[in-house]
Amino acid sequence: MECRLLLFFLLFALSGLVSAQRNCGSMAYLEEQIRQDPARELQLQQLERFTETFDPGLAKAMAGGILTIPVIVHVVYENSTENISDAQIASQITVLNEDFRRLNADRSNTPADFANVAADSEIEFCLTSVIRKSTTRASFGTNDAVKSSATGGSDAVTPRQALNIWICEIGGGILGYAQFPGGAESTDGVVLDYRYVGTTGTATAPFNLGRTATHEVGHWLNLRHIWGDGGCSVDDFVNDTPTAGGPNYTGGACTYPGPNSCVPRGKKGGEDLPDMFQNYMDYSDDGCMNLFTIGQKDRMWAAVNASRPELITAACDGTPPPPTPQEICDNGIDDDGDGLTDCADPDCASFASCAPPPGECVPPTGLTSNTGKGGRELTMSWSAANGALSYYVEVYEGTSLYASGTISGTSATVSINKGSSYSWKVRSNCANGAVSTFAETSVSGRRTTITSTQELGVYPNPSDRSAVTVTWNLNPTTQLTAAPRIVESVMQEVQLELRDLTGRVLRQLSVNDSGSTDLDISDLSAGVYLINVRDQDGYSVSTKLVKL
Repeated sequence: MECRLLLFFLLFALSGLVSAQRNCGSMAYLEEQIRQDPARELQLQQLERFTETFDPGLAKAMAGGILTIPVIVHVVYENSTENISDAQIASQITVLNEDFRRLNADRSNTPADFANVAADSEIEFCLTSVIRKSTTRASFGTNDAVKSSATGGSDAVTPRQALNIWICEIGGGILGYAQFPGGAESTDGVVLDYRYVGTTGTATAPFNLGRTATHEVGHWLNLRHIWGDGGCSVDDFVNDTPTAGGPNYTGGACTYPGPNSCVPRGKKGGEDLPDMFQNYMDYSDDGCMNLFTIGQKDRMWAAVNASRPELITAACDGTPPPPTPQEICDNGIDDDGDGLTDCADPDCASFASCAPPPGECVPPTGLTSNTGKGGRELTMSWSAANGALSYYVEVYEGTSLYASGTISGTSATVSINKGSSYSWKVRSNCANGAVSTFAETSVSGRRTTITSTQELGVYPNPSDRSAVTVTWNLNPTTQLTAAPRIVESVMQEVQLELRDLTGRVLRQLSVNDSGSTDLDISDLSAGVYLINVRDQDGYSVSTKLVKL
């Protein structure tokens, strides 16, 4: 859903009145991405070319008719009010499913003029995980800080196979914002302010019916505002939404017909339909929104096939996770089952009695370990410690020092030998040369599937050329100083495959585990394909290729 700025004006009258309206922040977020990376604009233009020739019927047949998107929710909270309940999260998933399948109870409010274009998008959502993260930040803004543990947020999880939704206090009156298709995987998803989620708990009128998420997920699936973020001459790239000259702030009135800001209707000559303020992509209050259109539905399916094809085969069993227990910070019990109690649990970082004395250098908490690349790479993470300027990490293979180094952030990666047992510890480096005691953990070399954009790339993509350049690197490197020896990587043979969306193998090559090659695609029809690289240990990484 898109970033909507909420402005409150307190009017002192006989009874006192509060009025609220939405303003936009998502497009400003996109413009900032383009400013930082001008290629982003070209990428979106290529996506528009793909969308114009997209066959939604074929795509839906490949997906079995209904696309079900796994959802991972990150609740990043500073206090108990922001730590919204599982019931409130579940109510939001229910609203998404009702709105995208046109099962919403208020669908009967769609005017007859628009009933023939109102669409069941045939997209559903399945809650697969709720991640709760305590933070010391009062608010996050729209600079994606909430999407990184290094800045007090929570890292994205499997963004190619799921929709990540972050819930936090955004600040500045922002209701939510979304990343359009094609951006960095580490920031891919939707951010919602905790006051505008679902239909219960902290949900605040007039945005208390869950439509902020519906709106933002629409942006995540490449829908624009119905007025195209411009005047009557600017398009939202959808033919069945009447041209509008700007956003509609309906307030409490949802009376049809409403404004007719562009007369006559630009795209179809003499048709003179009023603005579609009932559309989820306008700025109406939640109670006035009730439809997506057929054109918007086709556009969303095109975005999935072009930019997020892994969602088509992503696993989602439809069973919501059990309620997440929360740590009580002063009872001596491991309430949330993470092996940590009271102040040792990072969830208690904001608890008053857990704050370290002024000037004390304390060790990091919340140590986690993940192995990847067939059990040949270890990623270590920890929560930031108050007062720490950097962190010193030591990794042991058995009882022997294997690697060590000073890290400025809160994670480090090192190559390991598959099947061996490792332990590692980390301490804080504070001001004036002070250091903390070590916090320790251990891990065994084992296989865990992870996805990294650095491991496999395709250029140009999308492509209208006869060949593309594929680069890959499954050969791990170290980010720590190896001791007592340099960790060496062993070259091995891997398989590179090109498949269509039915899984049929179109190309297969045996290559080294890092390198590049030119892949002939001259005989491929326009569409979406998958490129996969798999090593002898079964570790694999995939990416999509869009042929124009």
